Amino acid sequence: MSLSAIQSMTRKHSGRKCNDLDLSVLSQSFINYRKAVNMILQTVFSDSSYAESLGRELDESNGMLYVILRKEHRFKWKTDNKFGKLVYERMHRNALETAGRIIYADYTRRRLVSKLLEILASNNEQVQRLVINRRIPSDLIRLVRDTIEKKSSGDYHYALSACKQVRRVLRLKVREAFPIQEGERSPTTREILEHVSSKRFQTQTLLLEQISEWKKNGFPFIIPTFQKDTMDFAASTENTTGQGYWFKQDSEKENEIIFYIKTPPGVLGHDHDSTSPYKSQTLRLRFLNWLPRKANRARRKAKKARELGNSQRAIQLEYRAVRLEDMNHQLTNTIRLQRYTRMLAREKAQSEKNDVLIADLKSIVQDLKQSRRAAPPLIKVVGKQVTLYIPFMAPEDELLKISLSNLSSREKIAGVDRGLRHSMVVSIKNGEDDYEETMIGRQELFEKRERLRQQTRVLMSQITLKRNNWERKHPGLQPPTVILKKERELESVWQKVRRLDKEISHQVASETVWVCENQGVKTVYFEDLRSFQGKGGMRKHSWNLSTNLWGMMIEGVRYRRDALGHRNGGIWLVNPAWTSQTCHVCNERGVRVEDENSTSEKKGGEYFYCRECLEHFHADINAARNIMHVKQLKSSVVSGRTA
Repeated sequence: MSLSAIQSMTRKHSGRKCNDLDLSVLSQSFINYRKAVNMILQTVFSDSSYAESLGRELDESNGMLYVILRKEHRFKWKTDNKFGKLVYERMHRNALETAGRIIYADYTRRRLVSKLLEILASNNEQVQRLVINRRIPSDLIRLVRDTIEKKSSGDYHYALSACKQVRRVLRLKVREAFPIQEGERSPTTREILEHVSSKRFQTQTLLLEQISEWKKNGFPFIIPTFQKDTMDFAASTENTTGQGYWFKQDSEKENEIIFYIKTPPGVLGHDHDSTSPYKSQTLRLRFLNWLPRKANRARRKAKKARELGNSQRAIQLEYRAVRLEDMNHQLTNTIRLQRYTRMLAREKAQSEKNDVLIADLKSIVQDLKQSRRAAPPLIKVVGKQVTLYIPFMAPEDELLKISLSNLSSREKIAGVDRGLRHSMVVSIKNGEDDYEETMIGRQELFEKRERLRQQTRVLMSQITLKRNNWERKHPGLQPPTVILKKERELESVWQKVRRLDKEISHQVASETVWVCENQGVKTVYFEDLRSFQGKGGMRKHSWNLSTNLWGMMIEGVRYRRDALGHRNGGIWLVNPAWTSQTCHVCNERGVRVEDENSTSEKKGGEYFYCRECLEHFHADINAARNIMHVKQLKSSVVSGRTA
């Protein structure tokens, strides 16, 4: 038996979805793909006027961006030119799409920064607000955002990012202008501008001069480059073998799907595979289609929940089953369309054509093209882990009406506070003065996360000590195995922390969504903690607040509610200022106290005491009730919108 056959059997029975050979070939494919994308970017940004005109053209286009770049003669693909030696034709098209997105993003960022500089140059007060405030003013962000003509869900975040970029460079210029002596603490830009001194006047002059210079000569942008180990097939939509990827059901293993990728020129994958459309240029991966199994399990759990009289839980599980079945149907339709399209092409190429079979295949292909299908995938490598992302279409309105028909009508509002001792505290307003609260916590997971974080602190301390000792005794030499092993251990623990973060956000967001859905909530108000900074006296609570994955949780709630039919998820982000220190009944300031019998102030106390009403409330519940009543302004951002 040949070595290649033994390796093939090992791969088939080992259960590994990607072995070292596949990973090596995939890494080489990514190298070629990155080179092609960066060659395009280098050509574009070598001429600033050309980059500007191309960005403007991309801004005016609709649909795929690669169509614009493909018209440019300098980006043409030929088998014998610089692109043809790196990638095949469809891979080149995907590289054009990736480069087009980067060029368009850079063009948008430059426009936003230019608009911000115009605003700052004409209004000294805005300069002070941008540089001094911890939180970038939302009205300034909206002024910058209005520069974007083609509105999208991420406009607010693009404008916010541009403001942060300019503020970061301005603060750096201030620090460089006032060097400090050894042992002294460097004052922040905020401290300099808030106190009357000679430094304050110098700093104001410096900021205005710097902004004027940028407005005249341009902001110091860097040329963007593509560095990710990622391949996006977004521009491959023709469902033929030429698109560069291929799905195939494994005939021997139930619910396993083989994923073939065509490797670039000069990069050989597996030996000839009779099942692959790419012959020797084949990279073969496999993945488990767990959608049918999960859907069946959800159906069984829903049936059991109905038997126990838990109808709300049953509705939730039935909706999950319907979603999973719909996703599986989309994936199956995608695989079938690829297979029948290839069969049709082969039949048409025969010298003696079977007209009846061709007509039947055409009919099947036409029906599948009209069906719900998955979008082109994206493949990503991090370390030795390969991740395949398959985008699915959102559920149809008819599907939602059937699966959610027994839920309450959506008329209520809810406020959500990030509590000190609970992940989320949801307060739903049922009437004029009637509220219903739910405290959602995953304390056991947070405790596990804290143990892992403590482990990272110990490892980082050990690594720093060992590295310093080694570099002092052996300068310029490679660290020994014991240090490298500790570093690998540290990275492994950090991966556990990141996985736990995802699990916490998933569980909390899912429970929050269904609490709101079962109560008929139409609009959910979250406190905007994107620039939260903990204050003294809060101890570990400040750490929890600042690292509680708030953004991941809100995004999880948003996309789940969006899938349930709520526009933009029905989410608003509100300024949390004073929501924890104001009584929701009389709007007077109160204090935090230790328990519901205490009236003495205690920072970080669990309860809120109003000295006007002489009432005690749970502090997180009081804040959640205040959050839903923050004055509404013009809608702005997604994830969620600001109020």
